Amino acid sequence: MKTKDRKNKYILRIIIIVVFVIVIVFASQVILEKQSNKTDKNIQTSLVKNTNIKNETQEKSIMEQENIKQDTKQVETNILTQYKGYPVIAKLEIPKINLETYVISEYSEQALKISVTKFYGGNPNEEGNFCIAGHNYITKNMFHDLKKLSIGDTFTLIDANNNEGIYQIYLVETVEPNETQCLSQKTEGKTEVTLITCTTDSSKRIIVKAVKI
Repeated sequence: MKTKDRKNKYILRIIIIVVFVIVIVFASQVILEKQSNKTDKNIQTSLVKNTNIKNETQEKSIMEQENIKQDTKQVETNILTQYKGYPVIAKLEIPKINLETYVISEYSEQALKISVTKFYGGNPNEEGNFCIAGHNYITKNMFHDLKKLSIGDTFTLIDANNNEGIYQIYLVETVEPNETQCLSQKTEGKTEVTLITCTTDSSKRIIVKAVKI
């Protein structure tokens, strides 16, 4: 009987030990899963943070590149301040005769050999009559083809502040050298441009007048 009791106690101990081991293993698995989940969450959080930082960095880089492009564009569109050593006050563009020329700010015989110049009046694109003189030379930046312009044609005047004024021609005429009424500043509040050059034989003056539209 004692032998049987001992055997039963032995079996019970084994069962208790097995149950204890199973409980320990199960508890360990639960703890490991919780730690694993916590680690995964930390990793995901870290990845999200890194992704956000990366996206913010990329967006900042894109914005900086766009700003650089805009600054570069602004620099590229500004007109020259000097042309062949002479100060520039504006740029004149007349599409019909394929003319793009810089307007030198001070009139002189020497400057007229380089480009067209301001002859009389105030500042470009301001109220008044801005008068530009140029030789009838067969060069790309002179007024040789001015005679080909007609009433209704348009051209652009870009001033030193990079403001563009669009002008429409309302008068084309040939006058004597002593006729200076084309220089009048009485524009009734309008902004005008007068282009002046000589005829081929230099005996008369070709006058082209336009108003800002």
